[in-house]
Amino acid sequence: MNEKHLSIAELTALTERGAELTPEMAEHLDRCAECADLLERHLAAEPLLTLAAADDAAIDRIAARSFGYLADEKPGFFAALFTLPRIALGAAAALVIVAAYFGFATSTTTDESKFVDNDPAPKTAPALDATPRAFADGVAIAHGRAALTVKGTATLAADGAETLRLAKGTVEVSIEKGNDFIIHTADRYMVRVLGTRFTLDTDGVKLTVTVTEGLVEVIDGRSNDSVALSGGMSRTFADEPKAVVAIPKEHRAIKATVPEPVAVEPASFLKMGRGALKANDATTAMGWFEKELAEGAEKDKALFEIVRLHEKEGRFGDILAVLKAHGEIVDGGSVFREELLIKGCKAEVKQSIGTLPSCRKYLQVFPAGYKKDEIRDLLENGDAR
Repeated sequence: MNEKHLSIAELTALTERGAELTPEMAEHLDRCAECADLLERHLAAEPLLTLAAADDAAIDRIAARSFGYLADEKPGFFAALFTLPRIALGAAAALVIVAAYFGFATSTTTDESKFVDNDPAPKTAPALDATPRAFADGVAIAHGRAALTVKGTATLAADGAETLRLAKGTVEVSIEKGNDFIIHTADRYMVRVLGTRFTLDTDGVKLTVTVTEGLVEVIDGRSNDSVALSGGMSRTFADEPKAVVAIPKEHRAIKATVPEPVAVEPASFLKMGRGALKANDATTAMGWFEKELAEGAEKDKALFEIVRLHEKEGRFGDILAVLKAHGEIVDGGSVFREELLIKGCKAEVKQSIGTLPSCRKYLQVFPAGYKKDEIRDLLENGDAR
């Protein structure tokens, strides 16, 4: 035993099965700090120990070296510690401190890796379904093309691969490919995602949308009004507080006159088109959008809806024709401009249009746009799909 260290099997036998600590082992432990330290760790990790008595002088020397800073003060305690009836008491006293520090397993059947690897498990949520679930801060959620990260807490559910519901809370969302991913919030607002990164924050009534890049459209389900937000924009959506009119005391008993009926403004062609889309009537929706583009006040939104419907049906030639016919919108300051150029670029690739002018214009107008890398690749390689 003088030429080699104690084996794990020998240490386990000593600490767990009450094997005899022979004079040779004691002599080796007296000279070998490494084995003595290892035995000390095993002793501390095993709360029920049974060791045969060994030479007291040898044990005293081992204890004095292992616990030198205490042995000088209480030598008798450590001599007694390593005797048969008392070794369990000393091990139990050191169990919590030493085992916690060294992270030892107490038997060969224990998974030692769990004592070594203390990194927390990744906070990755299971797939979303129709049942609303609360998620804690930092949880990452993958759902179809969307990657979400919970900030604080959030309650989420899914109505399909392309539709989510955020009842309450804050989430960061990234959707790099495709468009028209829908997130319903606060039982009122529909957030239509057009390939972007953004944050949604709702308390169940108000909704704050902050767009990092790309384009998001928020549609109020009650009024069917919509607001488009591009990169760097933020807006909070909530009901305006209603004004309270105080009635003078002297007039409170007077019967109020019936007000004249107020004329209700008819819904715009754009709202009519979106209503048709909700009813899954794309043909009727297209007709209303075309009327909005020709006669309405929100021509850029109507143009985007028309292009989106053509794209969904694979009518890429029609996309290029309508974009060319309404170049004043594409070249204007609309918040939809980036998305229109992206769709025009992809339509040119599908139609094999020469030098892909919409792609080049996109990189010129939006050099830091969120689709810049994808469009550079299209210019270099074409659409490989």
